[in-house]
Amino acid sequence: MPLPQGRRPLWSHFSRAARRTRFCDYANILFVFVPIGLVTGMLHWPAEIVFAVNILALIRLAPLITFSIDELSPSVGRVFGQLMQPTSGNAVELIVGLVALGRGEPIVARTSMLGSIIAYALLVLGSSFFIAGYDKQKLEFDKTMTNTMSTLMMAVSFCLIVPTVMSVTSSAEKTKAQLDSDTQILSHAIAITLLIIFLIYLRFRAWFTAQNNRGATDETQHNGSGVDPAFSHELKATSCVLIAAVACTIASAYYLVGSIDGLSQTLDINKTFISLVLLPSTGYVAKGITIIRMARRCEMDFVMKSVIHSILQILLFVIPLLIVLGWLIGQPFTLDFNVFEGTIFFLSLIITTSTIQDGKCNYFDGIMLIGTYILVAVAFYLRPDNWEIFLPLKATDLESITILI
Repeated sequence: MPLPQGRRPLWSHFSRAARRTRFCDYANILFVFVPIGLVTGMLHWPAEIVFAVNILALIRLAPLITFSIDELSPSVGRVFGQLMQPTSGNAVELIVGLVALGRGEPIVARTSMLGSIIAYALLVLGSSFFIAGYDKQKLEFDKTMTNTMSTLMMAVSFCLIVPTVMSVTSSAEKTKAQLDSDTQILSHAIAITLLIIFLIYLRFRAWFTAQNNRGATDETQHNGSGVDPAFSHELKATSCVLIAAVACTIASAYYLVGSIDGLSQTLDINKTFISLVLLPSTGYVAKGITIIRMARRCEMDFVMKSVIHSILQILLFVIPLLIVLGWLIGQPFTLDFNVFEGTIFFLSLIITTSTIQDGKCNYFDGIMLIGTYILVAVAFYLRPDNWEIFLPLKATDLESITILI
């Protein structure tokens, strides 16, 4: 006779929680790369093997962390739950950035965040437009919501570009130490401001969601006052899954970031291309597949919300948090992009905003966005690494700036 759910052992609930957090059946094969990636890192295998295996492991771990956080967020209180749930989709980007900072690679952390934003704005959104609209004349989505979110996205992007503009236009009389100090102070001020805006943004998002779901509120108010033992076991099991997934993600990210230098030397690929194009795939691939699936069903409002919210979470939360944490641990994470990166970043968001501002799209818009992303990737592949000479750039060095571009 089977035991009631509340009396089943914890291991059975752990098994159920692990099954429920599956990403998709055909992707479960990627689970095998988690232990393999850790072994290759510990045994110091060739950098290209360590990088490839661990990037596949992180792609599989990302949806596991997201689903586990989404399952736990309703049970940790309203305030903390509202903070956890919107940020769950960018957990891997945050972990990879923290690991890069811990390993003394702030530029890798910054460039990977930049690559994630560009991938969401061009590749994921373009693929969604193409998949959803290849046999249709046009697709429509909520213009009001899209314009509001895209305006916020452009405003925040402008804030992130200000330190780069200040660095390029600074007086030639300033020394490198003075310019670095000014850039760090401005970056810290921007980070603190954006974190405050992020909290307000979460409040606005919760209010907006509550307005849309007002009819369902009354139905959820008549639950029993007791705590279901089975539900308690489910929470414990899901918590165990989350802790294990985060631990594996940290370890995989540690070996992944550590293999970038070796991969760059072995394959003769510049670090910027690896950090901006290859490394961000750990975070956006799984979420991008989900978004594209919804695009096939013509759920364009969901597509637009997911893409813009993902970009805003990186701009408003992940990057500012990395700046503050880098400040605390003595690894300066500043917003002083070089001219080429800053220009590509800002123009990518301008292209995306201009594409979606009328609330309509078609498959050709998707092709243009995908083509733009490919050109960006090729440009960063061909462009040599010059990380050291970007600090500082003087306004009088017009010839050097022209050469860099």
